[in-house]
Amino acid sequence: MKTSLSFKLAFRFLNSKRYGALAKFISMASTTGIGVGVCALIIGLSAMNGFEYELNNRVLSLIPGAEVSSYDKTGFYNLEGEVKALEKAPNIKAVSPAVSLNGAFSFGANFAPAMVIGIDPVNEKKVISLERFMDCKTDILNHAEAEPLVIIGHGIAKKLNIKKGDELNLSAIDTKTNSDGLGSMVVKTFKVAGFFKTGGQIDNNFAFINIKEAVALSALRAPNTIHVKVSNMLEAREIINTAIATLPEPCDGTTWIDSQGKLYSDINMIRQIMYLAMILVISVACFNIVSNLVMAVSEKRHEIAILMTMGAKKALIIKSFTLMGVLSAIKGCIYGGVAGSLLSLCIPYVTSHFKDWFGIELLNEDIYFINFVPSSLMISDVLIVVGCAVVMSFIASIYPAIKASKIDPAQELNL
Repeated sequence: MKTSLSFKLAFRFLNSKRYGALAKFISMASTTGIGVGVCALIIGLSAMNGFEYELNNRVLSLIPGAEVSSYDKTGFYNLEGEVKALEKAPNIKAVSPAVSLNGAFSFGANFAPAMVIGIDPVNEKKVISLERFMDCKTDILNHAEAEPLVIIGHGIAKKLNIKKGDELNLSAIDTKTNSDGLGSMVVKTFKVAGFFKTGGQIDNNFAFINIKEAVALSALRAPNTIHVKVSNMLEAREIINTAIATLPEPCDGTTWIDSQGKLYSDINMIRQIMYLAMILVISVACFNIVSNLVMAVSEKRHEIAILMTMGAKKALIIKSFTLMGVLSAIKGCIYGGVAGSLLSLCIPYVTSHFKDWFGIELLNEDIYFINFVPSSLMISDVLIVVGCAVVMSFIASIYPAIKASKIDPAQELNL
């Protein structure tokens, strides 16, 4: 019964029409402050979730978890033995031989450098997810009887101003050295079989050709790289180091952490900063709740004294004013939670059109791995933010509530 009465009193105090203008303003400011803080933090955390999702879904699905490279510049001596040893190694799910070479495409007067990857389409699909970003199947690279084919990034295609079916030249350095100890330039014509578009930096850097064409172009004896899919991306370094120790010839191992690990660490670091910001922003809003309750206690001293003369215990007064602060915070959390959730769902659409609407490019795809601000709303984040706001408002409400319970009815009512 007392709990029910404390809720009724808290609700009546919170919605009292006898508040002064200043008290109403402080009450509104405290509720608004918590709402804005909750809204901003939900949006920020959703953006961090979005970046992490896009990193996993786009970048890490297009680059292998690990790569094993031959120390010999002409390729592996025993490719079959290397592949079999890697397939037997623990925590390795799939392997695919490949050739990595630096080259440059030219089409008319246009020129664009690229990292050209020679792949075996059948095995490569087991390691990375290429085709969901392509407008063609990678198997088409195995059917280049008439002329060599290339699948090229959207960014490179844009620089070259090419379309599907165009023929362009690929220039690369082979592994054979001349009398000066330098490799010779090799130029070969490729027909554009298709494009891939991830919406980020990868589109500007990569192109795929058949592994046999890549070996011939670079004058390798055999492929110089093996792409590896690991069971746990976060443990890729340990997995590949263990696997390399079992290989028949010395090799070098690299992982996605070497190329993209800093980005992954930055995302997690910013997430931690967002949680710290959450505590600070909501703490400031909670000070407004303290001010609001102190003013409410000051204005309701007469009513509190009457309640105490009618038999109200100190515990009831403490509960009532504590609940008053919590209800004010919950009101702000509801507004902020709804607004933050709705805005989080709109972020990708709005930011992707910023350039069209205002001429502002938020993320340059030449620098970042995507060209838009992603968002992934998680209910757990909403609950954490709202829960922290309510708990902190509860803690902030205790002191004013205790002060209210110490009012002397006799002195207040001049008895």
